[in-house]
Amino acid sequence: MKDFKEMPEDELKEGFIQCFGKETWEELGILDFLQEIIENICGEYLNVEPIPVVFEETKGCISVLDLKLECIRVNPKYKEDKIQLVAAILHELRHYYQLCYMSNYDTPKAQRWKKEFLNYISCDKPYRNAIQEIEQDAESFAEVILECEYGISYRNPEPTVQLAIEEYIKSGRLLEE
Repeated sequence: MKDFKEMPEDELKEGFIQCFGKETWEELGILDFLQEIIENICGEYLNVEPIPVVFEETKGCISVLDLKLECIRVNPKYKEDKIQLVAAILHELRHYYQLCYMSNYDTPKAQRWKKEFLNYISCDKPYRNAIQEIEQDAESFAEVILECEYGISYRNPEPTVQLAIEEYIKSGRLLEE
């Protein structure tokens, strides 16, 4: 049996696909792409350690910050929509940052966020979920980073939620210390 470290890349790919399937190979490529984004954003914007991302069913949401598994879970049905995937990853990274911030600071913002996390309204109630500052902050962060870092104009598909995001960005709270 050949040592996989000595195999040419095309032979390694072919063997992997034979064993695990083309879909798994493609998912790994997407996960690598997302992990690069995570490392960039964590280092350049959030000053937190990168967190892994996995494809796994997420009930009613595109993505979830899973604190038990210490990862971001992304619904695999969105793997073909790169912009939606990146927006979701950015959103969850901001939640990760919020948690780190709350555990290290006792500012008015940290206190507001702590209160909201303790009384969190999940994504299965979209309009109630969207009025939370932690959600507006995460959505705003995703929108701003997509535009500034990647040149992608992204808007939330729900007009009422988008309006809340725009108001949050205008308020300057995204940059509040």
